Amino acid sequence: MSAITPNTALRYDTAADDEQARRADRAGGELGPGGLSKPAWIRIGVITLLLVAIFWPNLRRLWGKTNPLSEHPDAANWQHAIAVPLIGLFYLYANREQLLKAPVRSRKLGGLRTYSNNTVKTIGLMFLAVWVVPALMLLALGLHHSALGLQALVVITLAFVNTVLTLYVPSQQLGFLILLEGLAVAMYGIHPGHNDFVWDVGMVITIFGVVLMLTGWDVMKTAWFPIAFLLCALPWPGLVYSWIAGPLQMLAAKAAVVTLRFTGVEAVRSGTKMLIMEPSGVRILNVAEACAGLRSLMTFITVGAAIAFLSSRPLWQKAIITLSAIPIAIFCNVMRVTGQGLLDHYWSHDLAEGFAHQFVGIVMLIPAFFLLLLVAWLLDHLFLEEVDDKEKLIVRAARNRAPVAAGAAAAPSVAPRVTAAIPRPAGAKPIAGRVGAPGAAKAPAPPQQRREQ
Repeated sequence: MSAITPNTALRYDTAADDEQARRADRAGGELGPGGLSKPAWIRIGVITLLLVAIFWPNLRRLWGKTNPLSEHPDAANWQHAIAVPLIGLFYLYANREQLLKAPVRSRKLGGLRTYSNNTVKTIGLMFLAVWVVPALMLLALGLHHSALGLQALVVITLAFVNTVLTLYVPSQQLGFLILLEGLAVAMYGIHPGHNDFVWDVGMVITIFGVVLMLTGWDVMKTAWFPIAFLLCALPWPGLVYSWIAGPLQMLAAKAAVVTLRFTGVEAVRSGTKMLIMEPSGVRILNVAEACAGLRSLMTFITVGAAIAFLSSRPLWQKAIITLSAIPIAIFCNVMRVTGQGLLDHYWSHDLAEGFAHQFVGIVMLIPAFFLLLLVAWLLDHLFLEEVDDKEKLIVRAARNRAPVAAGAAAAPSVAPRVTAAIPRPAGAKPIAGRVGAPGAAKAPAPPQQRREQ
């Protein structure tokens, strides 16, 4: 979304104090916490209560399935979800100055010169990013033959239509339309879909529509990420979980067998089972669905997105850091399964299946975190930042002119006279009078100094 966000009004002439003063004047002379007026906080509170009342069943179900003390059978796979809204709130707090400076207004993205000059190319890029890429993911996962895949296809088509409408429909009307679409998706998730995940996605779409309708694109330039980030906290349907976990199980078993052979352990694979040849016989280790690495995959994607978007980077770098969490999670899970096999072969089967099984999974979070930091470090050192944004250039030029303008205002209106020391010919008499006094003789200035006079 931030790749197609509008250029906000330039505010380089005054500091945040002047902006706060203007907001205070509009609010009646008093601002509440966070730099917002009390009426604004009241509106936010009322809207929040309405959303909580509408989606209370979703929130209660999500809390019961994702809180750290939950006894739900699938709770262990989604306990990272409790950190997702907290990271989003911290992101809003870290970018509070941008949010407060952004004007609240309704406008469409099609008015931007960047997009109006080449609308066909813009729509083509939108189609590629919003429709083609998700459709290929559905095809790769084999979901195109299922009812859920068809539902997902309808959702991405709706998302593409809304993305194109951003070029032609003002944000207030478009936000209201997205609000209605979110409620419709949520109602479909209740009946006839009977799908909690679709119901939860409708809740996120509704929140996006409400914020867009009330604030506009200038605020959504910053606020879009915490809303979209909520998707990482939604538990997947069991069918999707099994479809994704199956290939990950097979991949973990294949890679673990290859790694065990490299370390000198004789092992073969049969499906998702690893057969370790020992003098006493054949020991069978099964890579269960819980060992597929999907839990760590969702956790690492959440961590990668937090690392990427809490830093000041271009959008493409944030996307690379977030997507790099997928191969990192798969790699760490392969190392974990391999470690279990080595423990079982060289140490103890009971140790490998007991405490070490959970401990190794926790330990792998450490190298995964540093691998994400390594990706960020490589992006910092392999690519040089080039300032090509006109807005940034204008702001920098204005800041550079500010001290000069201040010095010019403090200087006298008449520029001082520039004089130069001219060698006096031998035998010439000195000229009476002081330099610059009336009646004093003026020596001609050298050519390079006459322009300054």
